[in-house]
Amino acid sequence: MEFTLHYFDGLLEVKTFGEAECVKFREMLESMVNHEKWNPGTPFLINHSDLNSENLTVTDIQSIAEFNSLYKDKIGHSKCAHLVSRDLEYGMVRMWEVYVEGKWYVTNKLFRSRDEAVKWLHG
Repeated sequence: MEFTLHYFDGLLEVKTFGEAECVKFREMLESMVNHEKWNPGTPFLINHSDLNSENLTVTDIQSIAEFNSLYKDKIGHSKCAHLVSRDLEYGMVRMWEVYVEGKWYVTNKLFRSRDEAVKWLHG
């Protein structure tokens, strides 16, 4: 799994692609909170449109939720939009939402439209 970070219009977009790897999600979070434009509370878009998560297990999803809890103070009270293009990733993000509940201060929402995700983040 690879990822890129792009800051624009007050938002940080993380774009993931390739084969999903559990440990890379921790690297992704670390890169986010260390980005030069990052401040706790910055709204962010996790764009999984080009990610293949078929190899992730339930245990991996639980681990990813635990990674989120490690960064809860650095991320702060924020909004996170997840963008997916396939049903598989939609289901994985929904499962992650269950496991991450109460582990960080972020309000999450899942989208299939980038424009709607960005609009929600700005709202």
